[in-house]
Amino acid sequence: MLKTRFPRPPGDIGNPASFAHEVRYATVHSASVPAIVSARIDEAIVDDFVAAGQQLVARGAEMIATSCGFVCAIHDRLQARLSVPLVSSSLNLVPSLAERFGGASALGIMTFDAGTLGESHFGRFWRPGTVIQGLEASEVFYPTIRHDRDTWAPARVEAEVVTAAQALQRRAPNMRALLLECTNLSPYRQRLGECLGVPIYDIHTAIEHGWRHGGFQVV
Repeated sequence: MLKTRFPRPPGDIGNPASFAHEVRYATVHSASVPAIVSARIDEAIVDDFVAAGQQLVARGAEMIATSCGFVCAIHDRLQARLSVPLVSSSLNLVPSLAERFGGASALGIMTFDAGTLGESHFGRFWRPGTVIQGLEASEVFYPTIRHDRDTWAPARVEAEVVTAAQALQRRAPNMRALLLECTNLSPYRQRLGECLGVPIYDIHTAIEHGWRHGGFQVV
């Protein structure tokens, strides 16, 4: 987990009620939102992620996930130093979803910050042609998370998420599936499916896939 205090309603990976199975948490204290949602993650933070992961393994964890999709940028560096499968991000699913739905152009991605998310954050999971929509212009969702505020207006947040998703669908009318990069979008997965009429994939989908297939290691 990143070090945060912003709201985590059911569905959010930071809320243990979001899972049907036991979950154990470890906080990476150097990992603030600005430190991770950036062009580059500092090497010292990479080391801190590894240390947190090793602590979880020592506590019995059989698979590890992170609470920010931007961690995909260091997926292979973390996996190489961890002894259990890693799901760093829902972005780990991009190759399999692009194949399933007929190419990356059929896949839309909603992200916390489209101005920052680039090809380098995907690493080997990148596929050209995806259409990416961010929430950086939102008035509640983005600033609450970016500045780590401890309250927000739930109805306004949901409306902002739906509005951004609809804007993405207008930009990509041939979109056949939507992937949520940001783990804080997962509480709105059902609502987005109802509004867009396409299947929605997120960090929980990635965890399920990783559990079945032993993570996302290089093969």
